[in-house]
Amino acid sequence: MTAAPGAPLTAGMRAHAIAAVLEARFSLSVFEASRRADAAAWDAPRNDMARGIYGQALREKARLDAAADSVLVAEARDLGLTW
Repeated sequence: MTAAPGAPLTAGMRAHAIAAVLEARFSLSVFEASRRADAAAWDAPRNDMARGIYGQALREKARLDAAADSVLVAEARDLGLTW
């Protein structure tokens, strides 16, 4: 996925970049799969750390959703993600 320097990102490009950043930082898909697969285990007290990390990932998603395109592109590049 490429964007001309300074050109606005499309909604699809933003969604892809945000998902890639969250996956690289948090492995978000693993947490979401675990949450969907066994709700009782997810809600168990012993799973407090996983829920905390998942919450942190969701806060980061909200921050990235509100970020300017240039910030999003810079964060993706900092993680070595191709743009």
